[in-house]
Amino acid sequence: KGKQEQDQHVVHCKECGLPSSYPNVEFDANDVCHLCNAFKGYKEKTDKYFKTENDLQKLLTSKKGHGGDYDCLALLSGGKDSTYVLARLVNMGLKVLSFTLDNGYISEQAKSNIIKITQKLGVDHIYGETPHMNKVFVDSLHRHKNVCNGCFKVIYTLSTQVALEKGIPFVVTGLSRGQFFETRLTEELFWNDAVDTTTIDDTILQARKLYHQEEDAVKQHLDTSMFALESTFEKVQFVDFYRYSDVSLNDMLAFLKEKVGWVRPTDTGRSTNCLINQAGIHVHKKERGYSNYSFPYSWDVRLGHKNRDEALEEINEYIDVKEVERMLEEIGYTHPNEGMEGGSQLVGYYTGKKKISPTELKRHLTQRLPEYMVPLKYKFLETLPLTLNGKVDKIALRSLTEIQIAMDTPYEAPGNEIEVFLEGIWKEVLQLPRIGVHDNFIALGGHSLAAIRVTARINDELQIQFPLNKVFELPTLSEYAKFIGEQLTIMLQEP
Repeated sequence: KGKQEQDQHVVHCKECGLPSSYPNVEFDANDVCHLCNAFKGYKEKTDKYFKTENDLQKLLTSKKGHGGDYDCLALLSGGKDSTYVLARLVNMGLKVLSFTLDNGYISEQAKSNIIKITQKLGVDHIYGETPHMNKVFVDSLHRHKNVCNGCFKVIYTLSTQVALEKGIPFVVTGLSRGQFFETRLTEELFWNDAVDTTTIDDTILQARKLYHQEEDAVKQHLDTSMFALESTFEKVQFVDFYRYSDVSLNDMLAFLKEKVGWVRPTDTGRSTNCLINQAGIHVHKKERGYSNYSFPYSWDVRLGHKNRDEALEEINEYIDVKEVERMLEEIGYTHPNEGMEGGSQLVGYYTGKKKISPTELKRHLTQRLPEYMVPLKYKFLETLPLTLNGKVDKIALRSLTEIQIAMDTPYEAPGNEIEVFLEGIWKEVLQLPRIGVHDNFIALGGHSLAAIRVTARINDELQIQFPLNKVFELPTLSEYAKFIGEQLTIMLQEP
């Protein structure tokens, strides 16, 4: 284990391996995390969500004869999970186009695997790329403390473009079952005893539409206009292979060795294909104190895809810090608060004819800047202080006290029953100590998965079905609370 974990006396759950350094995780007297204990209560419900390879084959052959040359597009990274997916799809007799994102850091050994395996399986293969990859990496590291989130979004964007151009109805991903719970499944989706997969699938589809609307480097630098069209989601359906396959890690590796000839690269670490992934792991551990794979791996263990020791072995891999820092410098990443005393917060100073509310400023800047560049606090000045050379006097700005800055960032507490109710849900989901009525869900870090959790909790408590997109259309606490109140009033007036 790393020195940081030793210093923190980290405990790992005896069932899934989740570290006690993970935020808001609680352990019982037997060193079992609360997620494992809670999962025992709704495991049967999650089992209904997962299906079989026969179900997958029926789905992927349901549009044969649609006019395109391929039944599906398979995302191929060159790693073990995606290679297994491709081999199984070929075994089903499907005509597959394999797609790899060349992010600039795919290892030569992984590329060799890709060439050898696609030739052996007899499938066509293409690479996708973008000149903006480094900007995506930097944005992802600041937003999510990893490189994977940004990479995934580029892959989804480019592969959708290919699928639309070639008339391919399905894009098959190699996300693990643990990654489902990290990115789209939450326990709230399984609270209802009458839960059905159709409802869950519809919720996930709505979340995917919101996901592509989120302001980030991908939306800023790539063409994402297709996601504004409802027809895109009708023409191209994303399908997660491991929703239909519960193969264990041992069985997967045995299959790859005997049937495919896949060889694990020796130059990439745990990802088995991507060199820069270690940079993401390093930043996540440094900034948050635990591996970004801890949560999905713990779910892989609960769901039987891995055992605890296998998960811990991959999480505790060696990181070449010197090489990682070289890559971070190469893509232009600087650690937050680097060169700043005491981890100071970013403050925005502005001038103009009148003061603008912090909420409006945040909303405006969030649409134009990465999240890490959006100030947390704002100060209106009649004029900016200047040095003798006519430049902005940054020392004078820093001399403004916290009280002076706070005067331009007023906090207004929830004032009625619905606002208090909503604040409680937002605080728990977004993990914040307090939220004011003018605070913005998106500016606070809300995203599509958080929207699922918030909406599910509201609907469960109020026994009403609000659409998922309302939390983005009405992003402040007061706006959303007003909408809820209006809908409740209408319900009470109905006969």
